[in-house]
Amino acid sequence: MLVSLTTLTPTMQDALRALVAAITEHDGISPINESASMGIDGVREADFFFMGKRSDPHGFVVCDERDGTLLVGVHPDHRREGVGTELLREALAAHPESSAWAFGTLPGAPELAHRVGMAPARELLRMEKTLADPDRPASRPRDEDRDATKDPRYAIDTYTAADREAIVAINAAAFAHHPEQGRLTVAEFEDLTRQPWFDPAGLLVARIDGEVAGFHWTKRHGNGLGEVYVIAVSPDHEGKGLGRTLLEAGLEHLQQQGDTRIQLYVEGDQERVVQMYLNAGFEIVQTDTSYRAKKGQA
Repeated sequence: MLVSLTTLTPTMQDALRALVAAITEHDGISPINESASMGIDGVREADFFFMGKRSDPHGFVVCDERDGTLLVGVHPDHRREGVGTELLREALAAHPESSAWAFGTLPGAPELAHRVGMAPARELLRMEKTLADPDRPASRPRDEDRDATKDPRYAIDTYTAADREAIVAINAAAFAHHPEQGRLTVAEFEDLTRQPWFDPAGLLVARIDGEVAGFHWTKRHGNGLGEVYVIAVSPDHEGKGLGRTLLEAGLEHLQQQGDTRIQLYVEGDQERVVQMYLNAGFEIVQTDTSYRAKKGQA
């Protein structure tokens, strides 16, 4: 039975989280992202489609209203039964302008997208770097970049509540091209700072003459895994190596906290940014694909 909902009871929230966990264990990758998880928690606006019992679903779509995305998951025991196809068609009928994420672009994703009339629209790269030696600097800029990363006018310290409006404004300017990240509001920023993982010491802020010029927001996942969560530089300070400086500072912070493996996500078409991370020793380990309805089929 297919069920459509706009709010979840605590029991249904737990059932959906359990299904996500089962899919993650089987596939080695979660079918949802942070924004969809916040939708399940009731922090962000989301609609839901379930297949199966409400207390024991075997398939779902989270329709993330904030990002305009669809996150699909089917229990391994119920695949190849048309569950994903029916769920995604129903979700698209209700949200025809939304895109659908396939994290890891697993083998069944292109086939499912084709069946419901969707085609690839974006690629998101997950990159990783191992910090094997805690005594070695976390990032090694190339010789030709080294001088550009040292501008004595910039001071890097940690976040205070007085920085939030400046951080949100810089984030909006730096990610004006980005369909999700660039829409971060002050209220959403504050929601993120209330998440269990948030640590103000891990939000590094670059200042010049007392004004915020950029930031590196790090995130720790536990078990030695850290993340370059967001790096943003004000357009007024681009081209001065500040992004690389913030990257190095954040990696050093994560290393000092005991993280030995660092991950980040970056849009595949941002060649300059991807190259900066490659120069810092990151490697591409996963490609996520966003699908959209083909014209005339939405």
